[in-house]
Amino acid sequence: MALIAELENIRQQTDANRERLKGLCASLNEAQLAWRPGPSSWCIAEVLLHLERTTHVFLPVIDNAIESARRNGLLSNGPFRLGWMGRFYVWYVEPPPRIRLPAPKVIRPFFEGSALDALPRFLQSQELMKQRLDRANGIDIDRTRITSPLASIIKMSLFALFSVAAAHERRHIWQVSNLRGQLPSRPSP
Repeated sequence: MALIAELENIRQQTDANRERLKGLCASLNEAQLAWRPGPSSWCIAEVLLHLERTTHVFLPVIDNAIESARRNGLLSNGPFRLGWMGRFYVWYVEPPPRIRLPAPKVIRPFFEGSALDALPRFLQSQELMKQRLDRANGIDIDRTRITSPLASIIKMSLFALFSVAAAHERRHIWQVSNLRGQLPSRPSP
């Protein structure tokens, strides 16, 4: 069964994000991926690891929402629209950042090992998210609600969550692009 239009659109955004990040990181070496412009700034590898951690924090929430929707018969093939809060959340994370807040501790990157591992780890987490898009096909992604594992006061539709995830990736693609532009020609190892 083909993905409904709204989920297919998010899949296409996710694929475009993947290709953009692969292009930005393709020619970078270990030192360049680990280079920081300042002591409190993230390096490119940390940005990718932040995206990976964010996905892994949300996967159980998404899985529970999909299971609950199927169990409760919340089924629909759309069309679906983002509500005003969903549009706000997407606006909030789209680049360039208009509002900057520190990342919650649970999704801050933990950098250990090789910086060269960061992109493959992110790409694998992205594939896991795309599996959730497939699993959500046929459920009412407008009426299926989640509570954010980052802040229990934030509630949104599954459609909004998927839309925010793609926009969040774009925010950090913007960040990686800026970091890449700041790279010294020979970063210190």
